[in-house]
Amino acid sequence: MRRDECGTLTGAEREGLESCPSRAINKPMRGKWNMKNMLLPFIVAVFILSTAAVDSSAEIRFLKDNPTESTDFFCGYCHILSYPKVIKKAHASWKTGKHKDVPCIQCHYPPEELKRTIPGHRKIPGDKAAAKRLRADVEYMQTELEVLSRLVTILNMDKSTVQRRPRVDDRNCITKKCHGSPKDNYMDKKIPLAKKKVIFTHKAHFDKKKWVKGDVMHCTTCHKQTTDKKHFETSRQDCNLCHFASVKNMNEKLSECKICHKVPTKPLQKQKKEGEPVDPDKKPITHKSLAEAKVPCASCHLHLVKGTGATEPEKCLECHDNVKSVMSKADDQALMHEKHVADQTARCLSCHTPIEHKKPKNATAFLDDSRTNCQACHPDHHIYQKALLVGKGFGDIPNTPALMQEVKTNCLGCHVKKDHKKGERVKVASHDACVSCHSKRHKAMLKEWKDKIKTELDDLAEVEKEAIAAIEAAKKNGKKDSK
Repeated sequence: MRRDECGTLTGAEREGLESCPSRAINKPMRGKWNMKNMLLPFIVAVFILSTAAVDSSAEIRFLKDNPTESTDFFCGYCHILSYPKVIKKAHASWKTGKHKDVPCIQCHYPPEELKRTIPGHRKIPGDKAAAKRLRADVEYMQTELEVLSRLVTILNMDKSTVQRRPRVDDRNCITKKCHGSPKDNYMDKKIPLAKKKVIFTHKAHFDKKKWVKGDVMHCTTCHKQTTDKKHFETSRQDCNLCHFASVKNMNEKLSECKICHKVPTKPLQKQKKEGEPVDPDKKPITHKSLAEAKVPCASCHLHLVKGTGATEPEKCLECHDNVKSVMSKADDQALMHEKHVADQTARCLSCHTPIEHKKPKNATAFLDDSRTNCQACHPDHHIYQKALLVGKGFGDIPNTPALMQEVKTNCLGCHVKKDHKKGERVKVASHDACVSCHSKRHKAMLKEWKDKIKTELDDLAEVEKEAIAAIEAAKKNGKKDSK
């Protein structure tokens, strides 16, 4: 398709563009308050002023190859208005990456669009310098304005969401020229990662049974631009979120160690060597023997995984208004992944907090994590104290919550005095806490409580003795009857 003599799009050309949603031209509204008509003279003036000093007489190098086959082609050389800095950064990283010999269009246009001629481009500049000389040309300025108008359509201004990240069709990645080549064998090829400690295969990740709820795996689900250094890279954080966020305990389901790591056979005792004769009574301890004995991996490796990958409501508000209809569905994992990842190629860390999986520099981290996590050694700690405060009834016994329960006073409200117990620093309840909230006459209240509880416990101890004696007597009578 070509322009007519005036440099404008022909009717057939417009017809072809309108049939392609990704390149549709916005038809300007005809009205007194049409913003586009008001901005047009201003934008043209800016172009003329910014390019007036350009030497148009200098020789200009035009692109000889088709844009779909040339790595010199970049739309942003000419279309400086419609290509923001983020796209220019992406282009700069592409020029130094592994895909630098692959034209932009080969990835960013669907296969059926590659044969379509780009309208209005009789002569495409071959480099940035050539494009700069041509910006003063009226035809190129008009093309820029048309692209700018098309950009409004691409950004889905008539919808409630904006496509923030590029979408690359999977078919572009697996053509015969790229990863679909029989020589490449990308699905089954074993790729060593993390200093060759982890062996990765694509085939395992395209197993639908292992997908996160609501997500659909595409190449760009993992391969995307995360930093300015690389055009395509896989973030370790994304791997960690999928493998660890959906499990409660280490070494289960997707977090199972042997999925990524080869189970070591080397003895863990320094005094033993691999391959030496084994004494049946002194078998070496290995990861394999520990796994067979069902010893929890967290016994030694709890410190290697930090974070939960949880989602926070505040992150939703970065894109959405605080609408009840939106926030009420934030816990629907399948819906969230479908709308954000599958539909909009959102980054995992746009919603999730990070999870780290690495060896910490702190030499005592393996002790600190379990030491500070009380639940690791004391599951359901103080469960009976909690039951006492809540006062939940049982059977015919009604609920009898403590007075502190009504005002939601927690443990730290009373346990304020620093003390030592069996060499450990603890905080114990003090009558000073009673006085600080109530009055001086409440100073004796704590002692009254303790004395009352002691009396009741002593009475219960007597009842317990009677109950045990009755049980033993019943057992003896039962044995006599059986004879």
